[in-house]
Amino acid sequence: MGGVFLPLLLVALAGCGSLRRPGENAEASWYPEQLLTLEERQQEAVIKLTRVQEFLRRESLSGVLIGTVRNFAWVTAGGDNHIVIASEKGAVLLFIRDDGQKFVIASYSDAARVMNEDLRGMGYQLREIAWYGDRAEPGQMTATLQELTGGRPFASDTRYPGSHMVDDELATLRVPLTETEIRKYRWLGRRCAEAVDSVCRKIRPGMTERGVEALVCDALMRHAIRPAVLLIAADERILNYRHAPPSDTKKIEKYAMVNICASRWGLVIAMTRSVHFGPMPEDLEKKLHAAARVNAGFWARTVPGAGAGAILQGAIEDYAAAGYPGEWERHHQGGAIGYQERDWVAVPGATQKVQANQAFAWNPAIQGVKVEDTILLAGDQLEILSEIRGWPVVESKALGRIYRSPGILVR
Repeated sequence: MGGVFLPLLLVALAGCGSLRRPGENAEASWYPEQLLTLEERQQEAVIKLTRVQEFLRRESLSGVLIGTVRNFAWVTAGGDNHIVIASEKGAVLLFIRDDGQKFVIASYSDAARVMNEDLRGMGYQLREIAWYGDRAEPGQMTATLQELTGGRPFASDTRYPGSHMVDDELATLRVPLTETEIRKYRWLGRRCAEAVDSVCRKIRPGMTERGVEALVCDALMRHAIRPAVLLIAADERILNYRHAPPSDTKKIEKYAMVNICASRWGLVIAMTRSVHFGPMPEDLEKKLHAAARVNAGFWARTVPGAGAGAILQGAIEDYAAAGYPGEWERHHQGGAIGYQERDWVAVPGATQKVQANQAFAWNPAIQGVKVEDTILLAGDQLEILSEIRGWPVVESKALGRIYRSPGILVR
């Protein structure tokens, strides 16, 4: 037995991160898992660079200035440009030229760190400017862009003077997901599911919503996963509010809902789970089955080439058939997801098309209930990235197939 136990023990320890040295604190010595080698990251970045170059040539642009956190993460294959957590703008700027050359434009405060850590080995050249950029004379940012563009037109994903705004166009370049992005997404979905599952099973009546928020943040950040949206609601707050950030005073009595959007490497997972203590009221169970029916329709219609508007129209009909017409108007129904909480949201008449190797997060809701998971359309097959094994499910039939939506955990 000892010959079997020892290797298994070593595997388990290895899965938790690096082995600790004597005297190290268990809570302060972990290392987040790393999925890609530098070579794999470089290969992913080459695919992105090719897409950007092709776009620039089609539009007769000299280059593109990238300032958002999401596009930085995408084009650098997982680089992190955060300084201010809540800001969409990153600490440094990238400029990618139509000839394939790549530049970092950064102040002294961030230049060394970004070049030595986030972008080491990624082929970027540094253009260092003062922290005040164009806010004083001479305009260093303007001069740098003049040098890099040669005076030719250029684009930007933020509103920069003299540039062509192309944030929406860049979003289309982020699809389809590459093989390494899909590998990262699967890992991220599993870890987010594990975190939410573990917290939901720890929730007890009397806990505060703020306490649950802290548990979720801890469970995610242990894997270097950053919460982007964190909504915690209980009891009457779930029934009264569609979006409920945690209250400072509310204590859980019978019903709690945990809703997250969380990211690593720029990719985002969205999911919602609910816990009920004691038997569910009949009305709540009815709403759950109706929302699951709508969710099944969303999933069934998420096929390559399907239009966002047509998918939503099917959901509107499903809401009515389930006995809840009009509920779809009270909250957005979700859409494509990737490097934002939603890359696009389905609205009536929307023309965006579903693509293979694209991720989606639909979130049908009826007041008091929400069903939400992140799914991947891998080829023409749906894969639930945020599935929790062992979680209760509700089976619903849509377009001739049975789909299993997350139910409510009754404890």
